[in-house]
Amino acid sequence: MANFLPLKEYIYYCMDRLINEYNVSSPFLDIGCGVGDISVHVASRGWHGKAIDFSSVAIEKAKSNLSSFESVKVEKQSLFLEQGSYNAIFLLDVLEHIQNDVEALDKISSLLSVNGHAIIIVPSNPREWRWDDEFYGHFRRYTVEEIKSKLLNSGLEPLVVWDFTYPFFWMLRRIYTGIKFIRKDINRDKVHATTASSTVNAWQIPLFSSLLSQRSFFWKLIYKMQFKYFRDKPAKGYEMMILAKKGTGAAAPVDYQQPV
Repeated sequence: MANFLPLKEYIYYCMDRLINEYNVSSPFLDIGCGVGDISVHVASRGWHGKAIDFSSVAIEKAKSNLSSFESVKVEKQSLFLEQGSYNAIFLLDVLEHIQNDVEALDKISSLLSVNGHAIIIVPSNPREWRWDDEFYGHFRRYTVEEIKSKLLNSGLEPLVVWDFTYPFFWMLRRIYTGIKFIRKDINRDKVHATTASSTVNAWQIPLFSSLLSQRSFFWKLIYKMQFKYFRDKPAKGYEMMILAKKGTGAAAPVDYQQPV
């Protein structure tokens, strides 16, 4: 999940429109929930479900953030060991951290109820690879064609593919990754980087970052402009949001016994 507050709130802005337009509903499963931001957001709508992550640090923070929502179970758990059936699955900034993403999508398909929906966020456009990809422990960036093909092969029909970064957040990232000093520890192993990714912010310049993170009318204008003119241009940005639906012809559940 994006740790930069204005980008995080724009993700909610886009996600709420998908939920409302396509009648996405609970029970939900929030995979790689991090500190529980998305679960808090949908629980505030009256949803019930479950939030899982394999990071003990993230789970403790998620439990704290979700303590007032009895409708959400928070558990340290691997995706591949999860059981049950869900109408909605959230997989936000997670798939790129999993080496075998095909098996992960097959497992997600097995957890979705028929006609259930998955909302997925992945980094897009391999040409946009920067040092922050290494910092967060990414294995890859996706093209639109690649993620659509993998979803279809797992029995998930992609209904919507939106960019939520271009042009404003895309420009900020280009500037930021160009001027920010490349830390020596970004070459740490991917498991360690992934574990820390939800609680550590690579996008941090004192004062400047704080000023940009202030809620203001300026950001509301940016959201409206980007959504109206640029959401359908995933070839231009650096992250994309996908809404996929499980059809009646999807594969039967598969039992995996390996951790994410």
